[in-house]
Amino acid sequence: MVKQEDNKVTKVFISYSHDNSLHKKWVGEFASKLIENGIDVILDQWDLTLGDDVPKFMEISVSEADRVLMICTETYAKKADAGQGGVGYEAMIVTGELIRDLGTSKFIPIIRQKLGEPILPKAVSTRFYIDLSEGHNFDEQFKLLLHELHQVPLLTKPPLGKSPFARLPSGIEISAKLETETGIPDIKECKQDIKRVYQTALDIARRGDLVAWRRIIRQSKESIQTELLQWRQQNEPNPPRELQDMHAVALEGMSAYSALISIALAGVESGRDKFTNQVALIDEILNPRNWNRAGYLQIVDLPKSIAYVYQALHGALCLQTNQFLLAANFARSKITLPMGNISLPLFLIHDIVGWPKRLGGNSRQAYKFLITLPDEWNWLTELFGNPDEFREALCSYYMTLNLIEFIDILAEGKEKILEQNEIRLDIPLVFLEEGEEITRRAYRLLIVDPNTLKSFWRNRNVIDDTIKKYWPIWINHLKYWLTRSHNFGFIRGTLAYENLIDDIE
Repeated sequence: MVKQEDNKVTKVFISYSHDNSLHKKWVGEFASKLIENGIDVILDQWDLTLGDDVPKFMEISVSEADRVLMICTETYAKKADAGQGGVGYEAMIVTGELIRDLGTSKFIPIIRQKLGEPILPKAVSTRFYIDLSEGHNFDEQFKLLLHELHQVPLLTKPPLGKSPFARLPSGIEISAKLETETGIPDIKECKQDIKRVYQTALDIARRGDLVAWRRIIRQSKESIQTELLQWRQQNEPNPPRELQDMHAVALEGMSAYSALISIALAGVESGRDKFTNQVALIDEILNPRNWNRAGYLQIVDLPKSIAYVYQALHGALCLQTNQFLLAANFARSKITLPMGNISLPLFLIHDIVGWPKRLGGNSRQAYKFLITLPDEWNWLTELFGNPDEFREALCSYYMTLNLIEFIDILAEGKEKILEQNEIRLDIPLVFLEEGEEITRRAYRLLIVDPNTLKSFWRNRNVIDDTIKKYWPIWINHLKYWLTRSHNFGFIRGTLAYENLIDDIE
């Protein structure tokens, strides 16, 4: 049996529409063939019994599977686009809304249609697909699918040879560059095309090439010091004083890290263990090489503003790709600030998670800076989709931070804090200024895997009964903060995640 790296067997969930008995039989035979070739399969025909909750089965199956195979008949595509489901087997249809929530990289369309232009659900219409329709070479397409599921490249790009004419006047042959030999683009040449950098890094992470991964990271760091110093020399003589100017100047400085940040985020999206842990980049950002920490703070503290942006993008992508624990562990990582001697969990460092002073020191203005970032860094649409999907993921991440803050109080045995009339929050609630539609979708991202949420507080020795007891009290503190401290006129009667504990039961 061919196995994944670290002896992990790929698990897939097969989503299909019950068009007729012949199609159902074909799906069963297709699933059996996958199992024979080392792929673990979740299929309703085997794993769903009478009396089971069908929507729940689909939700758990999609969450647990490494990949989802969408058997795209014409009927399936139409139902997926129409969002049909909720009754009987039609609930097995993976809707476009669900695909947007989890990220399209998890889903592989499998075409099984009549000859002609294939019809795919709109949510995956631009994705690479496998065509197992009659008239196509089944064995060849099936082999291609197996290579993808086992993450074994079908073909390996050969190293770029040396030019036969590349010689110095002395006649000595010039050595080819290491970057071109491995097929990795020179970051210096494509740094303005961050989408290309991101896609290259994602491909490297998915195929598990640690050597290429280290090389592309090294390339992305080469020019950061020079760019930061140039930015500083340009802005230090006349530092910005108005908030709008502060944001614009900060964004210019942050661009030095855009390639490196995109690579780190590609590692997160890959979902591969050796590429998802990107905590070290926070230290890299906070401690630039040869950075003079004397001078005007608006300039000197740029690294903290970059760290604020990075942790937000990292967390948002984790939630969009159903990696709650990765976001939570990242947020709880101990960080030592420059010129400091105390290490704190990241989520407790206000300058980095909520109130970055060099973006105005105001949580609302800082959050506004985040949600408008795709306007300037359009490569973010490659990761998150449209601006609303980005805001949903960001909102979901800050819900996560708020939940972590609550659980941390209980884990530290500080329940008495919650019994006070007023408490101080470490995570600002500005994300709840988002409209009801955004917060509702953000909440759905948060609770997509209830068992993972429960495991998070249980691993910190907080029992379920304690969570249930203090959650309503926590919610009341949040409402108080919204109506009194924040003063933005909170008028909705409930918070989007007010019923979280009941909903994940």
